[in-house]
Amino acid sequence: MAAVLLIAGCSASPAPSLFPAVLDSPPPREESPLSPDQVKQATDNLVAERNRLCAEAAANGNPAAGNCGAAPAQSAGGAAKP
Repeated sequence: MAAVLLIAGCSASPAPSLFPAVLDSPPPREESPLSPDQVKQATDNLVAERNRLCAEAAANGNPAAGNCGAAPAQSAGGAAKP
């Protein structure tokens, strides 16, 4: 019985595979990637929201608010440069 299951697991199936074939290309994107200006705007919005939430947490006496200044602000290009 175990041998039959192992052999059946190796057989080809008419159902589509869960994994794509090795040489299949992904379909083209439906949306274009963000422009550098859009990335900068999104980053600025996130930094402003983080600062607002940290200030709100500090005003409410939340002890975790002391960690807000620990994370350095990063540029839109990725990791902070030394």
